[in-house]
Formats: sequence, structure tokens, C-alpha cells
Amino acid sequence: MLRTSYLAARSLASLGVVALLLGGLPTTASASAAPPPPPPSGGDKAPPPPPGGAPPPPPGGEAGAPPPPPPVEQVSSDAGGTGIVGEAEAKYKAGDYENAAIQFYKVAYGEIPSSPADQQRAQFWLGKSLYKLEFYSASLAIFDEIVQKGAAHPFYKLTLPWLASLSRELPEGAGVLEKVGRYDPRSLEDEAFDEVRDELYYLLGRFYYHKADFGQAVALLSQVPQNSDYYIPAQFFLGVSHTREFQAQPAVEAFKNVLRRSMQLQEAAEKAKKKKKKAKKKRSKRRKARGKKKTSVELSFEEEMRLYEDMARYGMANIFYAIGRFDTALRHLDHIPIESPYWLDAVLMAAWTEFRFVEVDPDHANAHYQRTLGYVHTLNAPFFEEYLYPDALKLKAVTYYFNCRYDSAKRTVDEFNRRYPKTKKQLQDILTKAPEDFQLFDLAVKIRAGESDLDPFAEEVARASLQDKTLEKYFAYVDELEREIAMFGEMSNSFKAAGVGERITEDLDTALSLAREAAGAQSRQRLTAQIKEIKDLEREMIKVEYEILEKRKEQGQLEQVPKKPVRPKVDAEHEIYNYNGEYWQDELGYYRYKVNSLCKE
Repeated sequence: MLRTSYLAARSLASLGVVALLLGGLPTTASASAAPPPPPPSGGDKAPPPPPGGAPPPPPGGEAGAPPPPPPVEQVSSDAGGTGIVGEAEAKYKAGDYENAAIQFYKVAYGEIPSSPADQQRAQFWLGKSLYKLEFYSASLAIFDEIVQKGAAHPFYKLTLPWLASLSRELPEGAGVLEKVGRYDPRSLEDEAFDEVRDELYYLLGRFYYHKADFGQAVALLSQVPQNSDYYIPAQFFLGVSHTREFQAQPAVEAFKNVLRRSMQLQEAAEKAKKKKKKAKKKRSKRRKARGKKKTSVELSFEEEMRLYEDMARYGMANIFYAIGRFDTALRHLDHIPIESPYWLDAVLMAAWTEFRFVEVDPDHANAHYQRTLGYVHTLNAPFFEEYLYPDALKLKAVTYYFNCRYDSAKRTVDEFNRRYPKTKKQLQDILTKAPEDFQLFDLAVKIRAGESDLDPFAEEVARASLQDKTLEKYFAYVDELEREIAMFGEMSNSFKAAGVGERITEDLDTALSLAREAAGAQSRQRLTAQIKEIKDLEREMIKVEYEILEKRKEQGQLEQVPKKPVRPKVDAEHEIYNYNGEYWQDELGYYRYKVNSLCKE
């Protein structure tokens, strides 16, 4: 329902223009890993960065991989291993991965004298055995040795599908994409990759995207077919890659492909649900007999695809905002649901879009300003206290300024000055307290859990800065390594005492130390970026305050009868209520802030 918010400040003022503000575009509270859209370059190239930056990164910073096929069980073209290697392979095929790994290690790393061919074969099978034992990081370390040797290793080619499998199990912070990126894209045409080729196109495309080689990324991502489970994420990164290449039209088309395919999948799922309805009892009995339930992987795939749909909407809104198609941008933002993790960013972007809409629709300026302040009002809701949107206060101040309500604008600047310089100092104190990355990691873990000994306000501010979706992948990798270390402690004594056990211990300890430092370094980047954003806004707010004070001096006698604000137009699905000081979740995003312009014609 549509609410009319009567929170307009009591002071009055007259017309002015803050030219510097038109060049300043909003930023989201947390730094996104996705790069911002490019500057204008003519033709169909995208204009300046719109609010919120580029489309947000995939959920959790991960690849968002759908339910995969099992790893391709391929070996070399010969008849199989002989001697000890053959015995170990027999154990592997019988599911005795623990003893198989012990024997493979002995051969691969010289505990048992063996030929180079047997050593290379045993090394490859050792990586497979560790994967089956769910020591994914340890498995990656073995496969990485093969990758480092390149085509000289006879199992170099066959390692690639296993890297694809590891990309589904390990967070992106593990660096699997970097290993995949060592392969020549032309090698994907090999028949050995028939079962995983779509996934490999996607992974290699992601690798080149992160390298900023957008031409190669586009070439690879474009080859993921529409019937592939990787089509939607591939099209999303294709859209962002085109955006980074200053190509707005193909970027929009790629984002539209995400929406089209998502709609097709939803329609297919609905049809399948109707067809299965008649057999519901029979299915229920079979599932109960087998003890089988719907898997979390299936649920996560559906949720991941919905999130890519939200990100595609956000990406298209960025592009249409940049080219001045504000109505279209708002239409896409309006389709991002409140339960989406990108909804708040969409609200901030919608606020800036309504503000900029006045440029092309001046006859309805008051309606756009009401919606602008209504979106800012939503961001101030107590539900979102853990998020930082200092840019929203700048937008609020300049909206009042353009309505010649200079006292209200000044009060908004004062609100910024009361909150954010203190915030900046608190963030700086955190960095000072933990000068080393490993120290900052330990502190960041406590901050994210709300268990640090920091001042409550400082902890809240820091937690908001450390909620970056991309940052999650680094902490997730630390969690994965700690899981593997705990699992290793439950292995048999014979396994732990064997050479392979010592190797796993060494690899996991080293990887955990590096992962913690990497997570600490990324946390430092996020906090530093938040400090810089506040510093930049401080400088802009000083200029805004100066303009406000100058205009307030010139204002003189106010109009006796200022213009009345425009009454919001509603359709059959909405109603108007007066805001009574209470926030309701179902009203968020629908507020209209009653503001009347005091500017003289």
C-alpha cells in the first residue's frame, strides 16, 4: 500500500543550483567486487557510473554453480595401473579411498621405488582419492602440482574436469579459477571434456573476466548453450563483461537472456508440478520408503537462479540510468523483491533515479522529489540499522536544496556530521588496533559475530563494512579448511601416521595460515574503502553546506503561500495512508515524503 510520509522539515528557502552535485554519483554502503560501469564514449557505449556501481557480484561472491554431474571418471588411455598402483586403483574402485590414498602417496612421492610413469599416475589418483575423502583443499594441492607441470604431465588434461568438480566444493577464495585459467581455451574441444564442457566454458570465462580480459571472457561465456545449467550465470557475467567493454546494447541483451531463461525454468517447474500432482501420494510413499528428501543442492540451485535474475535486473537498471532512461531503470528496480540481498542497493539506486528524473521530466518535479525522499525514508527504517548508507544523507540534503528548503538541508548536513566523522574515526581505530592482516582476521571474526570488545557503536559500524558479499568467500574458505582439519582428526591412526597424513597436515596448516591472512587483507580493503567513502562525502558535504548558507542569506522573505505538494497518484492496487511514525515491512519502498517547494518561479 502507498503511504504518504509527513516528515518534511519546518524551515523554508528559495531556488539554487549545486552544480558540483550533479557530477557526484551515489555509492552503496559495502564495496562490491564487481567493477563499475565505464565512462561515456559515444554510440551505444554506457555513460557515467550509475548509483550503486556495477551489477552486484554473485551471492556470497561464489560462482553460483548449479547441481553438477559427478566428476568424470577418466584415466589414461592405457589398460590401467600395474603392481602397487594397480592394487591401489582396485581399492579406490572398491570405495576404500583411505587405504588407496596411503598407497598412491607412497608411489607418487618416492616412499616406494617406482617408475616416473607410475609416480605420475599415482599422483593423479591420489588427488582423486583425497577428493572422494572430502579433503578438497588437500586434493587441490595435489592437482595443482600437476597443473604446474603443464602438458608435460600425462594427466594434465584429465585434471581439468576434477578442477571443475573442486570449484563446486570449494569457495572461490581457494583459487580454483586460477588453476583452471592455466588451460588453453582451445583444448576444451577435446572429447575428454564432453560431459563438462559447458561448465569449463563458464569457469574459464569467469577466469578471464577477473583478469579483465573481457574479449576472451565474452568469447567463452557466449559458448555456454541455453539448455545448460550454467547458461544463466554465464549470461550474467557476459552482460557485465559487455558493460566493462563499453557495449551497452549487448549487455542489456545478455541480462534479458537471464530473465528469459529464468522465466522459462519457472514455467517449466510449474508445469512439472502440475503433472506430478496426480502422483503425489505415490511419490510420497516411495520417498518415505527410501528416506529420500529434496536436497539442499536442488533448493540452492533454484535460489541461485532467482538471485541472478535480481542481479540482471539491477545490471539493466544501471545501464538505463546511465543513458538517461530513468523510467525503464525504475521499472527494473521495482522487480527486485524485498527478500533479495540486493533490495537495499536497489532502493538507494531508485532514490537517485527519481532525483535525476527531474532533469527529463521537470513538470512533475515535486512527485519525483517526494519519491526520492520516500526511498531515503525507507533506508532509515530500524530494520536496516546494521547497514551504512551515508550517501543517502547527501541525496536527502540536495533534494531539500533543490526545493529551496535550506534549513532542512542544513539539518541533514548536521546529521551527517554528527554520525559519520565519528564512524570514520572508529573504523580507523580498528585498523590501528590490528596492524597485521592475521590480527585483523581474528578481530574481524569477532566483529562479524558481534563478540568483539570494541565500543558497541564501533562494532556495529565495522560489522556493516564487513558484510560485503564478496568478502564472504574468503571467510568461507577459512571455514572449509577448518572443517577439513577437524575431519582429519577423526581419521584412523594408520592414515594420520602415513606419509599422506603428514602431507595433508602440512598442506592444510599452510593453506589455513594463508587463507586467514587473505581474509584479513580483504577485510582491511573493505574498511579502508569505507573510510575513503566517508572522507569523500565529508568534502562534498562541506561544499553543500557552503552553498546552503549562501543561498539562505539570499533567500530573504519567504513566500507567504508556498506551493502545495502534488498528491501521489495511486492505482487500484494501492491506497494512501498518513505516516504515523511506525515502520511496517510491507510498506517499505512505497513511502512518499510530503515536501513542498519554496522556490520562487
